[in-house]
Amino acid sequence: MEVVDLAVAGAAEEPDEDDDDGFVHPIFRMAPKEDSGSDTLRNYRYQAEVAARTCLAMLTEDSIDYIVCEWHEDFVIAYADGSVELVSVKHRTKRRNPWNVADICKDGGLAHLFDRWRACDGASNVRLRLATNAGLTTGKPGAATLSAMCGPDPEVTAGVDAMAATVARYFLKIRWKQPYATIPLVPEVSKLADIAVPAGLIDTVKDFFAVLHIDDELPSNRHITDVNLQSLLRPAIAMLQREHIDTEATYRSVVERIDKANRDEGDRGQLAVYIADPSRVRYNVQVQQRIARRTLYRSTVLEQFVSSLAAVPTFARGQLPVVAPGGGNLRKKLARGGVPSDQAAHAERLRSAWYVLWEQHRSGLAGDTTELANASLEVVDAAFASRDQAENEAVDGVPYGRRMNQLLTQHLVPENFSTALPFRVNGQHLRGLAYDLCDRCDFYFSEPFDTAEEEAS
Repeated sequence: MEVVDLAVAGAAEEPDEDDDDGFVHPIFRMAPKEDSGSDTLRNYRYQAEVAARTCLAMLTEDSIDYIVCEWHEDFVIAYADGSVELVSVKHRTKRRNPWNVADICKDGGLAHLFDRWRACDGASNVRLRLATNAGLTTGKPGAATLSAMCGPDPEVTAGVDAMAATVARYFLKIRWKQPYATIPLVPEVSKLADIAVPAGLIDTVKDFFAVLHIDDELPSNRHITDVNLQSLLRPAIAMLQREHIDTEATYRSVVERIDKANRDEGDRGQLAVYIADPSRVRYNVQVQQRIARRTLYRSTVLEQFVSSLAAVPTFARGQLPVVAPGGGNLRKKLARGGVPSDQAAHAERLRSAWYVLWEQHRSGLAGDTTELANASLEVVDAAFASRDQAENEAVDGVPYGRRMNQLLTQHLVPENFSTALPFRVNGQHLRGLAYDLCDRCDFYFSEPFDTAEEEAS
């Protein structure tokens, strides 16, 4: 660490006459030197915020299944159609020029992506993306031309062989200093044009171009937070009809959750290979565990939502309390269990409250079914536990439904509820879900009986 002579620094500049008390400590007169540690942290944060763009898109797009975060570098997007996309994130400050072909191969991470793709044996379900905020050099053969040659339907098809040969030579040159296992090691020479390209490598690089997308229009680290809030999170909240969400706190929570997944230790070299084809990796139990710790689903993102309200109202302002369809089975079961009529009427109102909440907040995506199924399992577990306790406490032959209903009120509170729903709920909502499940004959307030043969009370 460089030692600063504060006495010398102070002698270099006299205090301004306008300074308070006539003195400013010399250290505050000196422009700080480049802080590489701070730059590294900013880059890590930027990578997490780029991953957050996909996580937020996952809230409203069912084409994305999940993402897997890697160690401070890349993330992998797994799509519902079984394909995966390996994403490399590279931020460049304004002081740096746009990427040229040489830089984008080395510092821009194309050699790294090429190596990962080769490690996956170029599987047909694997795509690649370089995501950066920096522009691309134009002209021929500039990086913009390289970008236009990439993808399954390239904009530029002329000169692809020459570009592939150039990129192949850059990869081979990078291999002299970096141990990429899938890039051949060839003798070092002074000129790029003199590098001997092994047979078949140029064709392999052309195949690499076909699965590569270069996204050079990301916001910078200075603007990405605002862009993500305005263009992704707030529209997602509106589409999901989530009310009273603290958007900034929610965004921070999402990014922190991504950062936590990024920092999971493990062999990231095998992760992308496993995601592309699980059968290829030995000791797949350990790999599955590592991936699980790094995986973020839509439900994981929804868990990070932060409400701006201290309490959740049963009916939101302006929301009309409608009567839920059905209810006949619930009334028969409550009556058989000896639940008083006023409590039974209240149970029906809570079932309607749940019905309104679910209809207004469910997104209509495939994830709704899973989230509701998980919540329903926990609610029914609580109902069975309440019934067992009520039955054990009851005198033989005496209905125990009233006591069971009381125990349900104690059990079904948000702080006891481990399953994450895609919106905030209170205890009345959870009991409303329980009554709805009872109406669907998932449980009874007595011994089971045939509701079709029971007269409505």
